[in-house]
Parts: sequence; C-alpha cells; structure tokens
Amino acid sequence: MKKIIRLTEKDLSKLVKKVLVEGDIEYGSDKIKGLYDKLSDTEDVYLDDSSGDLSGQVVSKKDYLTRMLKKAIDNEDWDLVSRAISYLMIKF
Repeated sequence: MKKIIRLTEKDLSKLVKKVLVEGDIEYGSDKIKGLYDKLSDTEDVYLDDSSGDLSGQVVSKKDYLTRMLKKAIDNEDWDLVSRAISYLMIKF
C-alpha cells in the first residue's frame, strides 16, 4: 500500500536542491578532467576524497575557498589555511 507523504515547500526545496547537487558530482579522473573544460572565470573544480572515491564538482571560487577554510578549521590544519590564503591571492 502506498503512503501519502506531505512535504512543506521548504522540505521540497531542500530535497530538490540535494538531488541537483548530488547530480553535479563526477567520479573518476576522466570525468573530473572534463569538468575543467566547462569552467567560467568565477568557477573552479572542488576535489573531495572523503568518501574513499575521488570526486569533483564545479563550484564558485567563493564556495571553493569557503569549503577549503571550513575543512582547515574542522581539522585544525594550518597548512591548509596557508594553501587557502595562496588560493585567495592567486584566484581573486
């Protein structure tokens, strides 16, 4: 028997956003290399291997830097903070 599930507009919006974001992630080096061909001047490819598989996603440079700094703070990785500063100086 099928159940009817009621969602608020906010819940539906979150669900759609999550599906769209997950669809943007590419796995495997060949697919990731293809992402670089489609970049605009305000975008970069964010690489992540936290799941055990290397993945890449096109994000804004601002989002790239935000993710980089958040990861550095969460892990107390001062080398990554230094690399984030270098990224900021080169890319912006």
